[in-house]
Amino acid sequence: MVRSVCPISNLATVPTSCKWNSCLLTFQRYSNSFILKRFLNRNWEVLLLFFVKALQVSSGDLFLIDTKEATPNSLLNNAIALHAYLFQHILPVTLPLLVGAVFACFFLPLSPRWRRLLIDAMFLLVIIRVIISFATMNLMILLPPADRAFLFSQLLLFLPCFLLVWGWIYWRVDTYSVSLGRGRIFTSSTSGDDIPSPSDYFIASFTSLLTLTLDNFNGKTRFARILIFLHGVMMWDVLATTLSRAIDLASA
Repeated sequence: MVRSVCPISNLATVPTSCKWNSCLLTFQRYSNSFILKRFLNRNWEVLLLFFVKALQVSSGDLFLIDTKEATPNSLLNNAIALHAYLFQHILPVTLPLLVGAVFACFFLPLSPRWRRLLIDAMFLLVIIRVIISFATMNLMILLPPADRAFLFSQLLLFLPCFLLVWGWIYWRVDTYSVSLGRGRIFTSSTSGDDIPSPSDYFIASFTSLLTLTLDNFNGKTRFARILIFLHGVMMWDVLATTLSRAIDLASA
């Protein structure tokens, strides 16, 4: 019986081959991480827009369901009917446009100027919807709907949209001022960079949940201070609305 013997030269190449495969795997892992990081840095606004729009669509679906139960107040009925109309007739028109704009931002080689215009236009539609929802919820405080849990569920969907949109507004206004050569109009103690990362602006927005004033976020110009004041007033209103609905549900 002949026993085959592995040549010494082949044994010597095994560690080298394993080391080479390990290097390839490490390179592939770093390459994938770099690609993902580059994708997120370029498209985080589009992903944020997609998430906020999903919350707004869920909110519109609840308004559509609530139209089946009329309230004693005609003004509130008209406001809820407006949301249902936007969901049934306007959304089927704007949603394909938004999907097309998102596809263009993801896959088409757009110039920076056109890409910026597309993203700003999409966020403008989202901001308009936030303003309409904010006004409707305040109306529902004055004229409570028959379903006590309806307003509370709307607040839970509205609050993350509200905070994320304000974080984007702070970032967009600040970066636009920098692009014009005027420098930053907001200062933040959470970052010492001349141009902080977008996360700092969202941290400032979400901090309004915990404090009545944004101590770590200040405006250098009158316009910046007006934005912070408007954000604070709207945030106080939302928190007061949420608290009043929670107390109302607990006492029911």
